[in-house]
Amino acid sequence: MSNIIDSLISINTDKMFVVLLAIFFTIEQLLEKGTAIKKNSIHLFHSIILQAGYIILNVLIASIFVFIFDWVTVNNMGLLNQIELPYIIKIIAGIIAIDFIGYWAHRLNHTWHLFWRLHRVHHSDTKMDSSTSFRAHPFDVVLDNASVLVAGIFFGLDIKIIIFRWILYMPLFVLHHVSFGFPKWVDSFFGKIFVTPNFHKVHHHQYQEYTDSNYGNMFIIWDKLFGTFKELPVDKIKYGLIEFEGPNKQSFWYLLVSPFINIKRLDK
Repeated sequence: MSNIIDSLISINTDKMFVVLLAIFFTIEQLLEKGTAIKKNSIHLFHSIILQAGYIILNVLIASIFVFIFDWVTVNNMGLLNQIELPYIIKIIAGIIAIDFIGYWAHRLNHTWHLFWRLHRVHHSDTKMDSSTSFRAHPFDVVLDNASVLVAGIFFGLDIKIIIFRWILYMPLFVLHHVSFGFPKWVDSFFGKIFVTPNFHKVHHHQYQEYTDSNYGNMFIIWDKLFGTFKELPVDKIKYGLIEFEGPNKQSFWYLLVSPFINIKRLDK
């Protein structure tokens, strides 16, 4: 098992992200029969520019992560290091722990105005497709990584578990944002435990009632447990935020500076 994990975590996650995007973006164009490829390509371009800044910050943070989690391991810090557990159990517990802390961090991103200013860039997309997974403000990387850092220190996780969890989650993360829907049986079967793409799309509805729901990353159980789960047919969802409607407010530059602009949150 250890050899399998070592092989997986040796994967370059940035390259993996690009490959996943290329695969799903191509599928989207084939399903749309290329009718909107020019518009989709412009949409992709704006998301990629934002992601470039995100990746640069991520590289800087990654070295900090390695240092901190090595320190956690060497000093036996955290809850899981206080008890003897098979490593596979620690991996499973670590993945669940990261998702649990991530759920509450995600809720905080929606409820604390300062965090929402950054996080709303991801929600601003009025056309949901695989490139939406790239759409995030560069400074939002700090918020994303903070929850992983808290979970890792508190529960005593090593860097291998952190990377392994991200590699497992990445394909699901991209699938959450693809433009095509999934049959109902996917929600009925997998949706008992996991956040399916249809469930996550509800989270991108422009109405705040739905935007402030389905916060889970991998597991939907937190939303069902804490009363934030909502269902809605995908064809009833209107994506984005009302205050970001219009081509000028969908440009890379506007999205980059938008956290520093006082934009009133609108809802119908």
